[in-house]
Amino acid sequence: MKLNHLDLQVPDVQATARFFTRYCGFTSHAKNHDSPAIAILGGAEGFVLVLQRRKQDSDVFPEDFHVGFLQDSEAPVLAFHERVKADGLEVSDVIRNNRGTLVYCRAPGGILVEVSCRPGAV
Repeated sequence: MKLNHLDLQVPDVQATARFFTRYCGFTSHAKNHDSPAIAILGGAEGFVLVLQRRKQDSDVFPEDFHVGFLQDSEAPVLAFHERVKADGLEVSDVIRNNRGTLVYCRAPGGILVEVSCRPGAV
């Protein structure tokens, strides 16, 4: 079974779309490029990320909810860390453990994003 899409409810669709296009390699579909209510972003292998405006400000993601992106090696994980840190976003230190090399960052709307590679990936 192949994952088709993920639909996230966010308070600021365009700010969140900019994060995922700038830092995670998604591309914006032209037909909804400037919509304040919905953004559809294309990712690797046909995966689609749908961002919709949250209907109520009280709806938030659970504390440990996160979206994870897997890299083939440590270099892009470290590059992601440096880019988001240089841009002033909230980002963890680089974590190295038995799961590999990991970085966590808060995207607009409070979405926790993990970028990692598995142990031994050089």
